[in-house]
Order: sequence, then C-alpha cells, then structure tokens
Amino acid sequence: MVRAGIGLKPLLALHLAVLLGLGALLMSLAANRLLRYGMLVEFANSRRGVLLELGERLPAVCPGLLARQPCPGLAAWTRARTRLHPDLHALTVLDPAGRPAVSSEPGAGWDGLAGGSASSPPGLPAGWEIVELGRQARGLRTDVPVGGGGWRLQGTFLLADTDRAARRATASIALYAFLVAGGLVLLGFGLLWRLVVRPLDRLLRVAERASEEGDLAWLRDADLGNEVGRLGLSLGRMARRIEADRDRLRAQIAELERLNAHLHQTQQGLVRTEKLASVGRLAAGLAHEVGNPIAAVLGYVSMLRTERIPPEEAADMLRRVEREVERVDRIIRDLLAYSRPGRGSVAPHAPAALVDDALGLLRPQKKWKSITCAVELSADLPAVQVDADLLRQVLVNLLLNALDALPEGGHLWVRAAVAEAEPAGETRWVGGEPASFGLGELHAIQLPRGGAGLPAGRRAVVFSVTDDGAGIAPQDLPHVFDPFFTTKEPGRGTGLGLAICQSAVASLGGEIWAWSRPGLGTQVAFFVPAVAPPGL
Repeated sequence: MVRAGIGLKPLLALHLAVLLGLGALLMSLAANRLLRYGMLVEFANSRRGVLLELGERLPAVCPGLLARQPCPGLAAWTRARTRLHPDLHALTVLDPAGRPAVSSEPGAGWDGLAGGSASSPPGLPAGWEIVELGRQARGLRTDVPVGGGGWRLQGTFLLADTDRAARRATASIALYAFLVAGGLVLLGFGLLWRLVVRPLDRLLRVAERASEEGDLAWLRDADLGNEVGRLGLSLGRMARRIEADRDRLRAQIAELERLNAHLHQTQQGLVRTEKLASVGRLAAGLAHEVGNPIAAVLGYVSMLRTERIPPEEAADMLRRVEREVERVDRIIRDLLAYSRPGRGSVAPHAPAALVDDALGLLRPQKKWKSITCAVELSADLPAVQVDADLLRQVLVNLLLNALDALPEGGHLWVRAAVAEAEPAGETRWVGGEPASFGLGELHAIQLPRGGAGLPAGRRAVVFSVTDDGAGIAPQDLPHVFDPFFTTKEPGRGTGLGLAICQSAVASLGGEIWAWSRPGLGTQVAFFVPAVAPPGL
C-alpha cells in the first residue's frame, strides 16, 4: 500500500517560501546594519563639527577653567546650545590626565562624570563610543581639543531621533524585501509549475498507467515536454529496452519450456531404456529357471496322455503341474510388473517391502543360486517418501551390477539403517551404529561430506548393496556415475545404469555414492528422506 504524503506542489511552494523568506530576512538584517552604520557615521561627522565650534567658544564661557576653577555658567550655556542642537545631552571638560574637570550633567564634577556605561562597537568612527543613558536611551560621545595643554571638550549627543529614523527605514526595507520575496515566490512557483511540476505530473500519470496496464507504449510514446526532455528520452529508451528484453525473455521462457519438456521426455526414455535393458538381463537369467518347470510340465502331460496311470498318481502329477505353472506365472508376473512404466506417484512405502520386491526379481536367476545373499534391515525402519517404482528400479540395478561382479561362491549384503541430521549439524545413526560396521571398511557406511546432504533436522533411510567381488579400479571409481561409462564387456552393459540411479535418487531428495577397493569388493549406498513422525 502506498502511503499518502505531501504533494510536489505544496513542497515546492513551501520550499520557495522558506528559502525566499530567509533571504528577505537576511537582506533586511544586512540592510538594517548598513543603514544604522551609515546614519551613525553621518551623525558622528556632523556632531564633531558642532563640538569643535563649541570648543572654540568654551574659553569665553569658562575663563578660569585652565586654572581648575569652577564654571557655573557651563550648564546654562549647554542648555542654551540645546535650542540650536536638540540632541546635545551634556558637555564635559577633561583635564590633560583625561579626568572630568567640569560637566553640565548634574552630580558630575571633579570626581568624575555621572552617566551610563560606554562601549565602542565595530564600525564607529575613531574616537566615538556609544553611551547607555538608562531607560533605553542611548547617546554618542566623543571629545575634541580645546585651548592648549591637553585639555579636551567631551560632548554627548542623544541618538533617539536617529534610532527612530533607523527603525522606520528598517521597517520599510523589511516590508519591501518581503514584498519582493512574495513576488519571487509566485514567479518562481509559476516557472517551476510550468517547467518541472506539470511535466513530472504528466510523466507520473503515464508511468502509473504503464505499470497498471503493463503496456509500455504509454511510457515509450509519452510527450513529456522540453523541460524534462532528457529524462523523458531516457525513460523512453529504457521502456523500449524493457519491452525488447521482455520479448526476449518470453521467447527464452518458451524455448526453455520446450527444451524442458523435451529433456523430460528424453530422461523418461532413458529410464525406460535402462529398465528394459535390466528386464532383458533378468529375462536372460530366467530362461533356465523357467525352462526346467516347463520341461517338467510337458513330461507330466505326455505321461498322462499316453500311459495308463492310476488315479492317485495322476492326481499327484496334476498337482505338480499346477505348482510348476504357478511358479512360472509368478515369475513372469513379477517381471511384467517391473517392466511396466511407473505412475510417478510419491507416497510412503515400507523399506523392507521395497527390498523384498527387488530381491524377488533376482531370486529366480540361475547365478543367484551360486552366491550367498544376506539381508540386514534395522528394526523399526520408518517409511520412506518415494516413488516405489523408481526406488525399486534403483535397487534392481544395484543388485544386478553386484551379481555381475560376483564369482560363484561370492557374498552379497543388502542393508538399510536410519541416519539423522541434528539441528546442530551433527549426524548420528538412530539406534547406534549398525553391527556390520565392525566387519571392516567394506561394510562400514561412510556418508559423503560427513552427512551434509541429509535433510536438516530430519531422518533418512540409508540403503547399501555390498559385494565382495573384484572391485573397481581407483581411476574408474570417480566416473562410475557418468552416463555411458562402463567397465563391462561390450554388449553386457549400456553405461546408463548408475547414471540413471543417481538421477532417480536425486529426484527423490537423496544422494548416492560408491566405495570400492580392488580385491576387496564394492559398496554402493544411497539415502532417501524418511516420513516425518507426527508432530514434526
């Protein structure tokens, strides 16, 4: 959901108002300082002339001043001067040491000048200082030489009229500045509205329409104006590239879907081919096993047809014929069920039943009777979530390979145990390590990468098919899962068995690996995820 915010127009107006308002304020402050400085300078220059004129007349007013005699007429003379100069506040005569000798201010005399504090802010002409006279009254004070011997006449002039004039001028300047700022705000907002806001607003509407309808032609062909022309051209080029990339992406997706379907068909064909190859190998081994019962059945039928046999013996022969026919039927049915294409449905299945089905297909083999097979399944094996036909094919392929590698009198072991990957990353065997691990390295199952491929926090059933045949050469072991790689004689293998086993186990969410040592034997193992117990 898009949160509501301040629009661009109010933001621009506020920004311009604040910016120009601050500019007007700074301009008025600067103008005020300059105006006050100019008025003070002009006032100081004019009053210095007045003070020089008064200094020339002072000896006539106070003839005994240089002898440090009192001058009672100084106050009256000062008052008389204020009629001509209303801003004259006080006159003080300073001796050569700079001390007040006589003053027109009440309470001032030889002991010092009564009055407020003085300061000399920057900008004043040399010799002038500002005097605070109380009640927010200010004065400007300076002194000029009078007579001889270092005597000086100090005058204090009121700044009330000057301050009032400065305030009036400052108010006028501030009003003018803010009026100008307001005009500039309106003018600037109008220009920004025309050059920026309106084109961007149009661009936003076009972009929203393009995003809602998915048609980039609105954005590509939009007339965005000259003000944001570069932005419009860039967005137009971007829209065209996006359209071209989208068309290419659609074409690539369609091609990938086609290739994926073709790859799936090819993969299913390879699985079917390998299954048929294993069916052929199974059928070749079953020829002798099926031939013997059929020969016996033919013999019994011939005897029953040509010879006079007592009813009891005839019934026994018929029972034997029925038993042999049922045996052949069971073998053929198992073979047909295995060769039939799988439904590809994943569901929980018992590992023991899957192993027994796979062994049932190999037990009728002639060579099976010349070897020893041990089936070791851990107690309470959990169900596995697999495609039963696919897992059965993996087991049959591994058992056929082991059977091909074994000489007469060889040994074959089919095992299944449960491993678990704990959340901390450690791997453990549920119920402890199988007892077969103590039989040597051929029988100890080493999970690849320390069990890193096991589902985290889940259990998995590990199947292994082990034989004590000739083994696989070290240089051939890394390639046993490569397609079309085989160490068998020509005509005895396609080189796809283990490759398809690897693909099948991976599709079931598991992993397959092989261990072998020449002269000792071979172990091929794989794991598939177990069904999670209730509550997980």
